[in-house]
Amino acid sequence: MRIVPGFIVREIADQIVAIPTGESARVLSGLVALNDTGRFLFELLQTPRTEEELIRTMVDTYDVDTDTAQADVAEFLAFLRHGRLLEETP
Repeated sequence: MRIVPGFIVREIADQIVAIPTGESARVLSGLVALNDTGRFLFELLQTPRTEEELIRTMVDTYDVDTDTAQADVAEFLAFLRHGRLLEETP
């Protein structure tokens, strides 16, 4: 899975946002607000990743246990799927 193409991540007025560009801007009007963890995962998902890879990378990068990372990743992926921002890759 990966983020649908056409987003850039920027920090604007102390807020981290993903901004749709190109075709993505036609589908989604507005910005996607992200926290630090969301930005981390959003940027990882610029290239295809599995859920397990995301969890493992979070555990390796942050001071967090596997269960917490798994819950956080699942919640973030649900958010992306709900907003149709996630492209399932084979």
